[in-house]
Amino acid sequence: MKKYIILAAMAIFLIFAVPFAFSAPKDGLMLYFTFDGDTKDLSGGGHDGELQSGAKIDKDVKKNGTGALRIDGGNQTMEVKTFKELETYQDNTLLFWINFTAPASGGWDQIIAKPAPGGDRSPGLWVTPEGLSIHWRYNPGNLGPWGITKTGNQNADFFDQNKWFHIAGATNTNKASIIAYVNGKEVASAPIPAKFDQGAFSFFIGKSPAYGGPAAKFVIDDVAFYNRVLSVDEINGVMKGVLNPVEPKSKLASTWGDMKK
Repeated sequence: MKKYIILAAMAIFLIFAVPFAFSAPKDGLMLYFTFDGDTKDLSGGGHDGELQSGAKIDKDVKKNGTGALRIDGGNQTMEVKTFKELETYQDNTLLFWINFTAPASGGWDQIIAKPAPGGDRSPGLWVTPEGLSIHWRYNPGNLGPWGITKTGNQNADFFDQNKWFHIAGATNTNKASIIAYVNGKEVASAPIPAKFDQGAFSFFIGKSPAYGGPAAKFVIDDVAFYNRVLSVDEINGVMKGVLNPVEPKSKLASTWGDMKK
């Protein structure tokens, strides 16, 4: 009897405490990839990615689950074909785990891009020439953080090679600014256009055809892309591995592990 009472208490705790403490909502979720053996979009929209030019799923180097996406420079990329929400969003939050597998090359090596008419950055993310930091930019004006680092120090405190970091950028057009987070903590903010270029273009992880340079060298996992601004609590919820991209069958919050099963 005591055993059943304990189990019942645990179930009640999970039902009522977990969703409020850790759950990140599915509202506004446009894309969600775990890369556990494939490039299926688990947001519910079915916008699966297509691997190109040697990009592959890495089953050895991954942050969570059974796989991650490996990009080894050059023209390697994963393309997500355009769809309505991808053509119209302004406010947005992009989150992912990243592991840089090579040092900065001294050039601008691309990580992620959503091209737009006449430009390659809505947003565009690159490794900076100075070191392993993330250049996060929008057009018009080429605005955004010059280089996001572990602590926000430009040209210092670069990301370590062969180590996982959680990155998030929350873009708020009402405030014309982006806030960057590393491992769930705000490290930088910068102005962005109050309205940036947008249109019917694909989303790329790796090299975009709108950019003349190569892709960076990295492994990326658990990519989530929202068409709204997430709060710091929501960002930390996603980082900790709790996401509700589809309607759960019960009141229990769905974890990354739940979704992967």
